[in-house]
Amino acid sequence: MRRLLIPVFLGALALVANLSVAATPVVLISIDGLRPGDVLQASQRGMKLPNLSRFLVDGSYATGVTGVLPTLTYPSHTTLLTGVSPAVHGVAGNLTFDPYNKNQYGWDWYASDIKVPTLWDAAHAAGLTTANVHWPVSVGAQVDWNLPQIWRTGTADDRKLLAALATPGLLPALEKDLGPYADGINEALDGDQNRARCAVKLLELHRPQFMTVYFAALDDKEHATGPGTPAADKVLEGIDALVGEVVAAAHRVHPDGV
Repeated sequence: MRRLLIPVFLGALALVANLSVAATPVVLISIDGLRPGDVLQASQRGMKLPNLSRFLVDGSYATGVTGVLPTLTYPSHTTLLTGVSPAVHGVAGNLTFDPYNKNQYGWDWYASDIKVPTLWDAAHAAGLTTANVHWPVSVGAQVDWNLPQIWRTGTADDRKLLAALATPGLLPALEKDLGPYADGINEALDGDQNRARCAVKLLELHRPQFMTVYFAALDDKEHATGPGTPAADKVLEGIDALVGEVVAAAHRVHPDGV
């Protein structure tokens, strides 16, 4: 089972559901598998999480959350973007409903399956620019600069698929300076590090006013070793550094919005 995150916002805690009047640019970062106690008890567990811990002082946080049903990545992340339950937004699992496996274990990648407006849609309606790096259920989303999460076989052809589904020209432009973008099926820390570099570059190039970024490596490591293990904690320390890089870039490009 995939657990959920603490949302991370740029600047003062903005009410992201009311994007039409939000003056502060917002970066929504998901760390899949993150539990509140991972940050609240970091020092007791010997972890150094300077960037996430800063939000305990400069931002707002909760000591616990009530997950949606089912508590899986795709339904949960769609709820974060819509504010309604899976029964309403229509993304009820990670995989599509496919009892005969005709879709060959295809995941619920496509934003067209979301039955209600998203924060991306609200931002667009408010005239705000948007960007996305690897957020679940984002293929075909109404996003100005979109690097959606998708994979099929884990082979080199997946890269062609992503290039075709991303915002036209976006992936080649990023790869020209940063090298190859991480494969969609790569959920290890190096994949998150790669995507963080792309998120920073996107911020620098386009200055989006609302941006979503998804990090998968903690959840991936927890599936392998369990939550709270030394291996998982080490990955979380690595992701903390990535959060710092993305937030620092957001402050640089939006100095008046912090």
